[in-house]
This record gives sequence, C-alpha cells and structure tokens, in this order.
Amino acid sequence: MLGAVIVNTAVARYLGPSQFGLLNYGFAIFSLFNIMSNLGLDLLVVREIALDESVAPQILGTGFALKALASVVTTLLAIGAVCLLEPHNRFLLALVALMSIAGISQAFDVVDYFFQSKTKSVFSIVPRIGVFVAASCARLLAVILHLTLTAFAWIFAVEILLTELGLAGCYFLFQRPMRRWMVQLSVARQLLSESWPLLVSSVMYLIYFRSDQVLLGKLASKAVVGQYTAAIRLSEIWYSIPIIVCASVMPRMLKSREEDPARYYARLQRLYESMILVSVVVAICTQFAGPFAVRVLYGVQYASAAQILAIHIWTGAFSAVGQIGSQQFVQEKLTVSSMYRMSLGAVLNVTLNLLWIPRWGGVGSAYATLVAQAVACYLADAFDSRTRHIFRMKTLAYLRFWMLPRLIIEGVQD
Repeated sequence: MLGAVIVNTAVARYLGPSQFGLLNYGFAIFSLFNIMSNLGLDLLVVREIALDESVAPQILGTGFALKALASVVTTLLAIGAVCLLEPHNRFLLALVALMSIAGISQAFDVVDYFFQSKTKSVFSIVPRIGVFVAASCARLLAVILHLTLTAFAWIFAVEILLTELGLAGCYFLFQRPMRRWMVQLSVARQLLSESWPLLVSSVMYLIYFRSDQVLLGKLASKAVVGQYTAAIRLSEIWYSIPIIVCASVMPRMLKSREEDPARYYARLQRLYESMILVSVVVAICTQFAGPFAVRVLYGVQYASAAQILAIHIWTGAFSAVGQIGSQQFVQEKLTVSSMYRMSLGAVLNVTLNLLWIPRWGGVGSAYATLVAQAVACYLADAFDSRTRHIFRMKTLAYLRFWMLPRLIIEGVQD
C-alpha cells in the first residue's frame, strides 16, 4: 500500500491533472469491460476446490478456457466502446486496446483462486509483489526520464502479462502440472449456471465504482478526473484490507460452516465488526490528516482532491461489509440476491452522478458513490427476506464497533 501511494503520487505530480485524468479515464473504460471476462468465477472456483480438491483439474481447466474466451470478447467490446465515446481520440483507443489485449492473459488468475482455496496465498502474492516492485521502479524511471503517457500505458500492460506468467510459474513450482487440466462442457454449464448472477454483480459493482470517472470525463473534464482519481487512490487503497482478510479466512470458515454453523456465524460476526472498526478509524484519521496528505503528496495543483477524499473515505465503512457479504452470499448460495443489490447500487450511482456532477463536479460524484455504497452494501439486504439475516448481522456490527478491541482479543484467543 505504501509503495502504491509513493508511485501514484509521483506519477500524478509529473503528469498533472489533465494527463493523469486521461490515463485513468482509459483505465476506467478498460476496467468496466475487463471485469466481465472474470465471468463471476473467482469465488465459485475457490468454493468448489476448497470443498473437494479432487475436482481441481476440471474446475481449473474449464475456468481457464472460459476466462480466455471471455477476455477476447471483452477486448473487442472495450475497443468498440472507445470508438463510440471518443471517436477522434486515437491515443485513448490505443491505450484501452493495449490494456485489454494484455488482459487476455488474466485467464491464469484461476491459479490464484486455486491457492486461495488451499489458504496458500503466499504462492500468488510473491509473483504479484515482485512484478509490482519492478513496475513501480519502471514508472518512477519514466518520471525521471520525462517519458510520454504512452510509456505508462506500456508499463501497465507488461505488468499484467508478467504477473500472470508469474502465477503460472508458481503453480508449476507447486508441482501441479497444467497438462492435467481438462475442459469439460458439463463443468462449464455448472459453473456458468451459478456464476452469471455473480458476473452481473461484478459488472454492476464496477459500474458504481468506475462509472464516476467515465462520467466525469464526459460531463466535466479530464482534469477533474485527475483530481478525483488522486483522492480515491488514497481512499480505495484501504479497500484491500477486507479483500486480503477474506481471501485468507473464508475458505476455512466455509469448512467450519459445514461442521458447526453456530461457530461459523459467530466468527463471521466478529469479522464484520473488525472490518468496520478498521474502516471507521481510517476514515476519522483521514478527516484530520487528509488535506495535509494531499498537499504534501500531490502538491497545490491537486488541492481540490482533499474535499473529495474527505467524503469518499467513508465509503470504506460500507465497502468492507460489502466484501464480506459477497463471500457470504456465495457460501450460502444467494448469488441472485447479490446481483440485485449490486444492480441497485449501479443504477443509483449512475443516476446520482448524472444529477450531481454538472452541479458539484468531483464532490458530487464522491457523494453519489457514498450513497450508492451504503444502499448496495448494506441497506439493500433489508428488502430481501433471504438476506435479512445478513442485514441484521451488519446492523449489529455497526452498533457494536466501539466494543471491538475486546471482541478482537476474544477472536484471537478463539
């Protein structure tokens, strides 16, 4: 996280709000389509292998083939979207095309899912960190040498490619030959029949996370996108904490659910409460330190980002429970409910952005994201009888977060 802050601020200061905004405008378009290539398979692959490792060759081989095929399709869709949105912007077209083509290699992410299911994420983290360090050094070198925006696009594309090759190499070192992978149509039908709600959920999730940058680029300016991106980079970096924790503990919690449901729900409640505590503490600290951090890290040209950061940082309190809830939906086979809540959040975020960006710019977009997060990650659960127990767990966690230091100690002892 510290490395990301250092590198992103260096790049942002060098490029300035306009060029930094253009780079992230292209990244937002790429992300909106790239998430579709995942097909909602990640949590399902982890769940299936965690429950029965003997099915790993069929699950991994079929998942790889599905993701590779989907990546080719989404690459064409992303390029087509740029032609419609910015028909005269050839640089943006080249940028999105480069990112999307490199993204086809992300079919190897199934290796990461395998390691998560075995709670051996270190095998996937090592190549990711190694490539991240190399790419970060390359970005800093590009700043020092005053290279063009195109260089940063190439660094991003090569980073994706090397990361995926690193995952494949770690799988080989784990003594799991890929030649054992097999593609089975029956497995594909089984996965897709359950994953399509997760796919829709993932797309909707990214829409209400990235549509703000696309809409700011169209309704405001690329400079405003740069200001907004600078703020949310400091805010969203904390989103990784619940993601890391969930990836580490959820496979084992899934097994405990089969053996002792009461213990499973007790641990899940502690997890909700712990993540809320972390998010609220970070948000409160950011209210005091945010303006100083923006001024020191980005400089006076990004002064407007401080107000955006002060609003956007509170989305973490809802995103944290949303991350845990997404895993719980998969474990309890409530993927359709997950799709509904994400769709509601996406529609609400786009609508509020359209209403508030013309009036308040980046600040309006930050408020729109905050409201959409609160509805999609928390309030929406109350309106579905199948997820009302999850809403009660989240509500209890919000009410009890000030008691969490004692509860965390109890959890560690447990």
